[in-house]
Amino acid sequence: MMKIKVIFLLTLILMSFSCNQEQKNQELKELLIGEWELCREEPKSEGDIPPPPIFLYSPFGIGFSQDSIEFLNGLYLPPDTDLVTGKRVAKYYGNFVPYQIKRNSIFVLNVLNNKMEFKWKFICLSNDTLKLAVDDSTMLKFKKLENNDIDTIPDFDQIIYSSTGCYGTCRIIDISIDKNSKIFFQGEGYVKELGFYEGQLDDSIKKYVFDKFKKANPLRLEKYYAVSHTDDECITTTYIKNGKIIKTICDYGGTGVHKLTWAYVPIANLYSIVKLKRIPDDEPFYPKYGYYAFEKGRLILPLEKSESFYLWTELKKSKTTSKNFSPTYTITFTGNYTYWGPDANKREHKNEIKKITTDGRFYKFEYKNAFTETYDLGYNFVERNFGKSNFVKYKEGEVCTKC
Repeated sequence: MMKIKVIFLLTLILMSFSCNQEQKNQELKELLIGEWELCREEPKSEGDIPPPPIFLYSPFGIGFSQDSIEFLNGLYLPPDTDLVTGKRVAKYYGNFVPYQIKRNSIFVLNVLNNKMEFKWKFICLSNDTLKLAVDDSTMLKFKKLENNDIDTIPDFDQIIYSSTGCYGTCRIIDISIDKNSKIFFQGEGYVKELGFYEGQLDDSIKKYVFDKFKKANPLRLEKYYAVSHTDDECITTTYIKNGKIIKTICDYGGTGVHKLTWAYVPIANLYSIVKLKRIPDDEPFYPKYGYYAFEKGRLILPLEKSESFYLWTELKKSKTTSKNFSPTYTITFTGNYTYWGPDANKREHKNEIKKITTDGRFYKFEYKNAFTETYDLGYNFVERNFGKSNFVKYKEGEVCTKC
């Protein structure tokens, strides 16, 4: 009888301990929920500054919900070999994995073996400060981010992301997504999917990407960011509202604000996680390693890479027509003068372009085999999105590029 009582008491104690532990874990989760940015690594002692952990990218951030942890820099699987350069290129997995709190530590799912593994030990957690230990010698300090109330920020109609390449294997891509979850993609270099593609996103994915940019609040950011070194990639993003370009941001070297850098991650990797359908390369004609520019006399309006791809998506949605018009501009091409290495895209145009003329609304593509195609945009692209101040003077033979 005494033995039964002892077992019963031990069971009650263990149940009480378990309940208290679960309550403590839930309290920790409630404090964790939100996004955190790495401040700095704290040395174990004065003068002892450890090297950065290999998993960190700059800027490094994490976000917590009840059941999953979001790596704001993205999660990547072991690299594949790039078919063009032979170099190893990381494969995007996503941003979210499950996590658990146990024994005063955070355990995160290892996507390679599908097991929960120790990641960090809690040192300190308050409303705005989080300290985690990686091991006995490395401690990480995070500050909690104050995110914009994205419900108060107007939705965009369309976001276009473009990257130019670099001295290395930086991807050369263009991606457009709109409020109807339509996606257009072009792979120019260092991606498996070379050429033009289209598809339809799940609304939840579209919302996730759009919300990332709303958190960055690009309308309040600078138009240009740049590092001081050369041979880096240039990322341009264009934002559309009510059918009009409301802002384009050029970010050379990824030196923009951290929330903008984190917004790049999901949109830049959409092509690798959604089903896309290949579409013809030359409908309408799009320059290889170049961008559209409107030329009138000695004045030229060079488009950024993302603006150029936006014009292409508008032409892609337009109807062809046989209507005649009086041209105002000649469409010329400005090149991608950011270093992009060997020709990663063997795409050849089916028809060689001779001339493109437009009045801003109608676009006539003339090919050297005498074939022509005219697209009706339905509105004047130049007048809607640009002013006279956006045209610049140039001399013949000059390189004209804004980024």
